[in-house]
Amino acid sequence: MKPIQRILNGTATILEWIVAMTFFALFAVTLLNIGLRNLGGVALLWIPGFIRLMFVWTVFLGIAAVFRRGDHLVVDVLLNRFVARAKTLVLTVIHLSLLPFFGVLFHFGLQVAEVRMRIPFDTWDFPTGWAYMAVPVSAVFLLVFTLERLVILWRGELTK
Repeated sequence: MKPIQRILNGTATILEWIVAMTFFALFAVTLLNIGLRNLGGVALLWIPGFIRLMFVWTVFLGIAAVFRRGDHLVVDVLLNRFVARAKTLVLTVIHLSLLPFFGVLFHFGLQVAEVRMRIPFDTWDFPTGWAYMAVPVSAVFLLVFTLERLVILWRGELTK
């Protein structure tokens, strides 16, 4: 295995652990909120903001991790009928078309996060922009993972 691929595999593993931890935190705090409201009649006002923060990071980092592993939803019925050269060409076009999309995601994700840095969560003095920083961070991972896929395709190694 090439050193870059080892690094990217390790990065994907770290992303998966972060996603697992943020999902667990999201789940635990949601259960806490439900329990406190229904059993104790108590509402902790910071919980909705925390849930939003965890949800956005879980979703966007999860997208990057799943994309890296090739475990996302793919319709490849037609693609699997192609010979290797045609399949490589189609996958190259697909991945090249993803690069501008991820660039736009990065650019506008930064803009949204910057605007949201001036808007705090409702009940705690913490900028909502930190939740939306997940968008450009995820876009960087997606760009890197797509470039890696292109290199693998151009070497003649077909992947998911």
